[in-house]
Amino acid sequence: MQPNPTPPGSPRYEKETHIGLQPASIQARIAGTAAVRDYEDKQTTLSSAIDATKYLVADLKNFNHGEWKIRYPHFSQNAPNTIASDDEAKSRRPPNRRTLTFADEPLSYTEVVLQETASTSNQVKRSVTLAPMTAEPNSMSEDVAGETASVKEDFSILHLDLNLGATRHAKALISQLERSSISALIDTRLTASLSHLSLLHARIHDAHSRVLVTGDLNAGKSTFVNALLRGSEVMPTDQQPLTTRFVEVVSAVENDDKEEIHILNLDSKYDALDPSTFTVAPIEELEKLATDMDNDPSAPPLRVFLRETKNVTNPSILHNGVVDISLIDAPGLNRDSIKTTANFARQEEIDVVVFVVSAANHFTLSAKEFIIQAGHEKAHLFIVVNRFDQIRDKERCRRAVMEQIKELSPETYEDAKDLVHFVDSAKVAFGFDDSSDDAEDVDAAFSHLEQSLRSFVLVNRAKSKLGPAQNYITHLLADVELLASANTIVATQERDGALAEVDRVKPELDRMKRGKDTFEDGLVGEEEVVTSKAIVASQSSLRHALDSVGRGELAKGLDMPVYPGLLGAWDYAGEVRRALLASLDIAVRQCEDDARVATTEAVKVITTLGEKHLPVDVERSKRVFNSAAMFFNHAAKKGRRTSGLQYVGLGLAGNSALSHVAVSDIFDLQHLLFLTDSVPSEAGKQSAFRDLIPASMAGEVGGLGAASLAVGAFSMAGSQTMALRTIFESAMHLSDLASNPVVRKWAGPALGVMAIGAIAYVIYELPRTIPRNVGRHLRSELLTSSGAIDDADETPFFEAEAQRIGREVRKVMRLAAWDLRERFRTALEARGEIVRQSEETAREATHALEWFTEVEQRVEVIRSQVGLKL
Repeated sequence: MQPNPTPPGSPRYEKETHIGLQPASIQARIAGTAAVRDYEDKQTTLSSAIDATKYLVADLKNFNHGEWKIRYPHFSQNAPNTIASDDEAKSRRPPNRRTLTFADEPLSYTEVVLQETASTSNQVKRSVTLAPMTAEPNSMSEDVAGETASVKEDFSILHLDLNLGATRHAKALISQLERSSISALIDTRLTASLSHLSLLHARIHDAHSRVLVTGDLNAGKSTFVNALLRGSEVMPTDQQPLTTRFVEVVSAVENDDKEEIHILNLDSKYDALDPSTFTVAPIEELEKLATDMDNDPSAPPLRVFLRETKNVTNPSILHNGVVDISLIDAPGLNRDSIKTTANFARQEEIDVVVFVVSAANHFTLSAKEFIIQAGHEKAHLFIVVNRFDQIRDKERCRRAVMEQIKELSPETYEDAKDLVHFVDSAKVAFGFDDSSDDAEDVDAAFSHLEQSLRSFVLVNRAKSKLGPAQNYITHLLADVELLASANTIVATQERDGALAEVDRVKPELDRMKRGKDTFEDGLVGEEEVVTSKAIVASQSSLRHALDSVGRGELAKGLDMPVYPGLLGAWDYAGEVRRALLASLDIAVRQCEDDARVATTEAVKVITTLGEKHLPVDVERSKRVFNSAAMFFNHAAKKGRRTSGLQYVGLGLAGNSALSHVAVSDIFDLQHLLFLTDSVPSEAGKQSAFRDLIPASMAGEVGGLGAASLAVGAFSMAGSQTMALRTIFESAMHLSDLASNPVVRKWAGPALGVMAIGAIAYVIYELPRTIPRNVGRHLRSELLTSSGAIDDADETPFFEAEAQRIGREVRKVMRLAAWDLRERFRTALEARGEIVRQSEETAREATHALEWFTEVEQRVEVIRSQVGLKL
């Protein structure tokens, strides 16, 4: 291996290069040293810019991942909802005015002004601002949305790969992605940019220069490589395409001057000093390895160490003592999709791309796609138009090729004299026919190509080595700036929209919070008022009905059963008992009806309360209160008719325990002897005695004893203890009368008459006394029981029924209040959530605005570093 030369710029280098040189040579050496120093300075500055860009892209990636979902914009020059043609629409609009849409919201657009500048220092700036207000409607049809999505992308590095098939269908699919999906795609592009920046950083510090020779299938790439090697026909050639994998040709000086092939191991990074990362093969097997058509498409590349031919007029380009160069022969672009994709990926590791195009075919679709993709990093491409001598109309071919180059790579077109060459590599590689007239021209053209390539790779290293990095960073910064400015518009709109939403909802939320206690108190108060009224009214009505039953009175609409005579008194008592129970059932139903009316009015009050406190946009309940459904379960259990629902039997009347007839229902001796309480009359003025004993019978009782008995009974009515005392005192008076002979004489007949009269009276009064007897007994029973068959407590009937009615009213009121409470609670929570989310959105948008402003400032700082002239 030859020793490395003394590094340019060092004191030893200066001393060595000045010895024995003429002044002109010294000046040339000094100029060369200055050029080297200038290159190193630019290299250091560019390295610093790459690091700063990496930090910027990493921060952008983290911000997109954790704080703000970055939106991906599309720009169209066509105004939405326009009927005119594209040309007419563009002529009416300012040239820099655009319609901004986003991939996740294609139907929403914003009018913006796109500011794009390109300075002489290779700086590209792209940003957008809001356009002045116009009278164009802020709506968009689907046709316009599709038209907008089909415009040319304004991103070069951060362009999302939306190639999902036909363009129209691909855009339609992407427009259906969510914001998070678009953000994930942007995150992928940012990650790829970070990886590429790391490659650029390593490439600008690598003394090696890698030259990729690529092009379409059978364009003569291998022949061109052999021509560059001048006498070393290393790459196999044929009229049919041969090269099926990447072959990198380097000088054998890098391998201790040994010619051999290293087959790279794809599982590990290649290291020439580590045999485990490659497999060695003899140089003679190159044609077999490079042209095996059965190779796996993912076959590993080859690294060929070539010993260059000595003593030739034009030495090889591989090793020149200053910069080591690698020539990489690539498979044809249009061979298959895998090889084409590999070419696209490999060019990212390349310093110089030499694109070989057939003069007969010009640039194919795959060639154009590759040049556009490579142009994102490499502004200058070295283009070789091969087999040019076989073209008859050379000028026509030259014009056509140059027009394509002008469109595909404007920078290459500007330096076409040094970068675009029309040659015939085969004649140079395999020798000239002595009879050929244009041999000298072909050789001169190829020599000019070689000189230009050497100059581009070696002399003008700043452009070939540092230029791709500068171009890539320039376009990446422009993309970041465009992305930041577009998202600034989004953040501004989201912030303003969120603040407007807070201003709209928060006052209503505060009003609902202030009125919550009043609303709750109103619901509870109305429930308590109507329930209490229903209970009190029911108790009063049923107590009055029970008193009426105790007097043997029926409710209006009911008739007392017909008395069948003495022999049917027992059955008559049973029918009377059922009639009185039915009368109580009617009273209960009347109380239920009154409760329904009161509940209906209370439900209306609850509804009015809801209208007052619920926001206008809250949906009102569509339920209609059906009062007939109240007491349905109770009526079903009792088996009675209520509110149009027909059941068999009656409530209390169907109770077998209450329908049982006793002897006291016919002859109530305790009542006759004043041992039971009397029932208050409706007028409240007549005595219990006169209510029970007719005046005619009282007139038949003569003498002092009868008068004393009547007075005693009158004064002692209502108390069993007092009644016994009265009877005892009356017996004492009768004993006094018994000592009178007259009395003893007439006592027997009188008592007989009185007994017969009393029995006759009792029998005569049975139709009237039986209802009163039954009523008193029923009243007494129901005052100590609710009347239910399964009732085990001693709650009075009127109180139990009132409580039941009250529970039903309360249940209805609570149901109506619960519905309103739920709607109020839901509305309150929804508005609270809207305010919370809107405030959070406003905070995030404000933070995003500040952050994107900082990004634009950082872009300007890095741009000033990258703006050096190469």
